[in-house]
Amino acid sequence: MAYNVSEKIISSHLIEGEMQSQSLIGIRIDQTLTQDATGTLAYLQFEAMGVPKVKTELSVSYVDHNTLQTSFENADDHRYLQSVAKKYGLIFSRPGNGICHQLHLERFGIPGKTLLGSDSHTPTGGGIGMISMGAGGLDVALAMAGEPFYLKMPNIVEVCLDGKLSEWTSAKDVILELLRRLSVKGGVNKIFEFTGKGIESLSVPERAT
Repeated sequence: MAYNVSEKIISSHLIEGEMQSQSLIGIRIDQTLTQDATGTLAYLQFEAMGVPKVKTELSVSYVDHNTLQTSFENADDHRYLQSVAKKYGLIFSRPGNGICHQLHLERFGIPGKTLLGSDSHTPTGGGIGMISMGAGGLDVALAMAGEPFYLKMPNIVEVCLDGKLSEWTSAKDVILELLRRLSVKGGVNKIFEFTGKGIESLSVPERAT
């Protein structure tokens, strides 16, 4: 049986379950990312597990959300995140480096890998051929501890792009058209895999839009 790209990645990371539509599966997570608004609780949960070091190939703690320093709370969180990164083997991205999902795409994204992040923009990594998913802090903490991430086997939807974008249109218009046709809920338990000659004219930032 021939697999598409998404199925190949899932197959190579499958730990539990069968690759049948909507069946529960557990997959290995290669990379994680957190940001400071959600990461603090995620690392408190990770510490409670008693794992000495993160077990992923790469985990990054970004500080890019609560950067306003008008009181002590944000600064305390940032110091905690920095100490956790040093203790457990994460990369710490300090305030001012940039936004987590864009930085991760540019610096750490690898086609064919899996990424779980406690940020809603984590799927940006899909633009370079990763399976990138947003999740709750506890799910990310468990992934850092080496546990599988459980989800229903998604349906893979092919979106074939022909030709090129016309003037005054952008890659975002492609997504808006999909939303118009399928609604906001049209992507639940699905992976949209883009194919066709139209892909060749799209830059990486456009594919990641």
